Amino acid sequence: MNCLASVCTLLTTIATAAIANEDVANMPTHRSTKVIEIADGNRRLQLSAFCLNRDGHIVAICGNGSGEVRIVNDDGEILRSWPVGIRPEAVAVNDQGEILVGGEGRLLRFDATGEELQQAEAPHAFSVRTDTKQLRKAVIRQLTASRSSNPIASRIALYERVLVQLEAKGKRTELNDQEMRMLELIPQNLARFREQVETEEKRAGKTTKPSEDQIQKFTERLVQSSMKISSISAHGDHVFIATQAPIGFGFDVWRTSGDFGDGKKIIAGLRGCCGQMDVQCCPSGVFVAENARHRVVRYDVDGNELAQWGSRARTGFEGFSGCCNPMNVCFDGDGSVFTSESTTGRIKRFRSDGETMALVGEIELSPGCKTVSIAASTDGRKVYVLDVSRSRIVVLQEELALSRLKVEVPS
Repeated sequence: MNCLASVCTLLTTIATAAIANEDVANMPTHRSTKVIEIADGNRRLQLSAFCLNRDGHIVAICGNGSGEVRIVNDDGEILRSWPVGIRPEAVAVNDQGEILVGGEGRLLRFDATGEELQQAEAPHAFSVRTDTKQLRKAVIRQLTASRSSNPIASRIALYERVLVQLEAKGKRTELNDQEMRMLELIPQNLARFREQVETEEKRAGKTTKPSEDQIQKFTERLVQSSMKISSISAHGDHVFIATQAPIGFGFDVWRTSGDFGDGKKIIAGLRGCCGQMDVQCCPSGVFVAENARHRVVRYDVDGNELAQWGSRARTGFEGFSGCCNPMNVCFDGDGSVFTSESTTGRIKRFRSDGETMALVGEIELSPGCKTVSIAASTDGRKVYVLDVSRSRIVVLQEELALSRLKVEVPS
């Protein structure tokens, strides 16, 4: 038997065995091949998020304070870098190859070399600043509850002090991973405790009116915390950004034009955990990784729901495990949808209608809710996954993909 015949026989055997195996869907199509450290000598900054540009290079945003953009190749070599003047929280590349950065209520647009083309206020930031009536009512309710005699009030007061200290420290220096995690969780816990206290106080008929100075300070702090941009994405003439609603626990999606004008809220009431909500767009629509509801939802550009899939599952390939998954989504050139999960580090691949295609693979992640930014090469053979706790990117490379294998059995 010659070499070519041996190879054909081997491939036929592999394909036949795989088809006969009921667990073939659970076989990962990719494996981890390298880890990319986004560093520059000793200047290692906290890596917040990333995407890929049209050359297939990594576009990473770094820094807890005034950060920077770094363009990095697969060998970890920094090709270009430049400061952005804000704490960068989200990044995307539009159809023209321009780099979009969002953070602290600002939207920035750069060309591929790093020259700033535009900077504008994000639409949600403008809305929060100019429409404070409802925000003020919510603040009064929360402060009234927090200053009651309820035993939880002492815990609320402690969280408020810690939050002030963390925010002050973050302006002076970079926060570590644990401090960043606390900065995300504390506002959510505060809101929950205040709501609980308010409910109990109403039942008891007790209220404590806060002072005007207290209302003003807390409103200012709430406005500031509402500036965060969870994700940004662009396709065609539109830019989409996901933000946390200033009141309550929900998330909103805003649409702007390519130059950040004509801001409009198109989706509201999304449920997310730990300040994380990933929204990405492609020709098939706007896809949301609604992690707290364990599903992916597809919308059109006007915010009309087209499809959804996913459910909570503790084990097995189907569904999304953990307290809040999937965390992030991305696409390849064929429109396949990739999802990533925190804690499990699991990556899956779907068709745009939600049909499961494959388990891509798993990477080791530290436990807990966190962003797991993900990007796929145009052909889908490489998948890049953010390990945010270690400020690095893990590369998964496709192995022999049975779904792509076409074996002709000799007659």
